[in-house]
Amino acid sequence: MAATEMTGGNTAAMTALEVTGRLRPYGIMVADDTARVFDAIEQQGGCARFVGGVVRDALLKRHLVDVDIACDLAPEATVVALENAGIKVIPTGLKHGTVTAITEAGAYEITTLRVDVLTDGRHAEVAFTDSWLEDAKRRDFTFNAIYCDLDGTIYDPFDGETDLREGRVRFIGVAENRIAEDFLRILRFFRFQAWFGRPPIDPIGAEACRKAVNGLRDISVERIRDEMFKLLRSRSPAGTINDMIGFDILPAILPELIQVDCLRIMQWLDSTALADPAIRPDPLRRLAALFSPGDNKQHSDMQEDNLAAAERFARNLRLSNEETDRFAEMIAHAPLIDPKLPIETVRRDLYRMGADAFRDAVILAWSARGAVPPRCTRLENEEWKAFLEAAKNWQPVKLPIQGRDILKAGLAPAGPRVGMLLKRAEEYWLDQDFNPDRDELMDYLKRQLTAGDKETE
Repeated sequence: MAATEMTGGNTAAMTALEVTGRLRPYGIMVADDTARVFDAIEQQGGCARFVGGVVRDALLKRHLVDVDIACDLAPEATVVALENAGIKVIPTGLKHGTVTAITEAGAYEITTLRVDVLTDGRHAEVAFTDSWLEDAKRRDFTFNAIYCDLDGTIYDPFDGETDLREGRVRFIGVAENRIAEDFLRILRFFRFQAWFGRPPIDPIGAEACRKAVNGLRDISVERIRDEMFKLLRSRSPAGTINDMIGFDILPAILPELIQVDCLRIMQWLDSTALADPAIRPDPLRRLAALFSPGDNKQHSDMQEDNLAAAERFARNLRLSNEETDRFAEMIAHAPLIDPKLPIETVRRDLYRMGADAFRDAVILAWSARGAVPPRCTRLENEEWKAFLEAAKNWQPVKLPIQGRDILKAGLAPAGPRVGMLLKRAEEYWLDQDFNPDRDELMDYLKRQLTAGDKETE
């Protein structure tokens, strides 16, 4: 891999970007460890600046989490600088110019200024440079190419701050060229629209994404999944999802995700209507809101069909086993939940599913109902809320008898028949709304066995 000869601290390179403004640093930007990292690079003869998300979020006064730093030292020199300052450093991506400094305040991802030499839409071969402007040109969106000194001095070569404040997601330079460098930028464009954009979406960028959408077929499913989850974590993703469908992005890669109205109701519920700390925007639940398993309403085995379709989709998207089970259970059970269900049935569902899974299914069912006119009445909404309250207050219960009780009473020898009797006792217990105690259940089984013996005489 090619790399230019580094000239850390080169004055011409440092002045390649003009000062465009200032911000007041806060949070991790003013932590002592942050100053140590910047000072270590300066002591080695380099220049370091915040870049990307930390600057973008600081301009919007949001909580600062990830800290990305750009510097004009070669990556090996950056490692030396940090080690000389007693800072732990991990060479997370040396060939791409990235190292990670680990401190008590957090992790700092530090990347050498670079340019793309060769790209194939998935990977890039880079060369290191000492030009801040060239480094800025290879980035994706204007507000992700804003640099900031430790003291808050801002360098904004593409007027990204204006785009950020006006809610405009705009590619740097020619949108088609930026997308061709990494086709995942198609999804990043829509993800950033969901988080930072305001309608209408930038038509030039969106149209460039539409034309290049087939490039996403070469992107790993895992990367697509991760971008979708990041998008669905935004406060109100439905509008952006609708744009993705309108510009033929989702139909090309995830055609099952079509239920935008259902998602719209869900995001209103989990972000606004349900003031419950236990109910927060959840990307997996929102994915379930979008998912359409097909029209199985005429099938007697609708639940099994929905379950199979959901499991197939989840595995194709490379969800974890736990996520797959949760996703499929939501899809399978939500159509069975109706606000007119008797409380005994609700308690039975809570027992079988658990409070969390039942809550998921209720929110999904409520969202699906709310997406179909006429709107839910106030009374109906209160009925849905009562289900969530039941889940919140649910105390798990256990069947009062166990297999050893059956063995001890001599009702069956060890083996499959014990399990069969336990299942029969459980069904009776549930039918009686959890009321029978251990003795009553044992008497019930004895009566059942006696009745069965008489039938065989």
